[in-house]
Amino acid sequence: MARGKIERVELKGTILEAMRRCVLLQPLDEAAFTQVVEVAHAKQVPANVVLFEQGTALSNIYLIVSGAIKLQRLSPSGDEKVINILRPGQTFAEAALFSGSSKYPVTAVTVSPSIVIGIQSLGYLRLIKDSSALGMNLLAKLSQQLHWMVEEVDRLTLHSATFRLVSYLLSHIPEDKNERTGVTLPAPKHVIASRLSIKPETLSRTLKDLSMRGLIKTDGSQIELLEVDKLRELLSVEI
Repeated sequence: MARGKIERVELKGTILEAMRRCVLLQPLDEAAFTQVVEVAHAKQVPANVVLFEQGTALSNIYLIVSGAIKLQRLSPSGDEKVINILRPGQTFAEAALFSGSSKYPVTAVTVSPSIVIGIQSLGYLRLIKDSSALGMNLLAKLSQQLHWMVEEVDRLTLHSATFRLVSYLLSHIPEDKNERTGVTLPAPKHVIASRLSIKPETLSRTLKDLSMRGLIKTDGSQIELLEVDKLRELLSVEI
């Protein structure tokens, strides 16, 4: 992993705006929000830097302001499995916190230069005890995560590499968007392949196949979705 310099960022401007939009913080009144700010810190992190390692003490939950973070686990043989790649506006580590775990179940690594906000876990727990609205928001978010995990198991066990890739690409655009549009892969292709539980060479073949069929156009990390409706039809065929 890289040893780039991590820099502290002031909690103001767009950083505070990102916190205000965060679903985990939206119900807080001004006084409670100020308490969160007091136990939070923001930092600018280069690519390929570990934020925390699997099995270490759980001290913070995180919000991504910019960049991308991969959550990964290591198998007993030492192989890396990417569980998810998170984008700006998403949070992580809260599920582990509220399951009662005292340790992080995964390793978090930046896949591009990122700004993240760490919120002290114990301070956040105290706020939840005083705010039923905050607790309800948290339950809703955890329910969404559970629903996503059930769908993810289906995608990774019941469907082809083409289905997994197309589903992943379409997840980057609004559901009601049908016209030609571009997607920027948030991580290198070998990381995307691990996230989709397929081999890198399978990912390359699938991208090439979709390109030859006139459904996408690739240029490095840029993927142009040429026929969004037809890509969605591919998913419906396998459901």
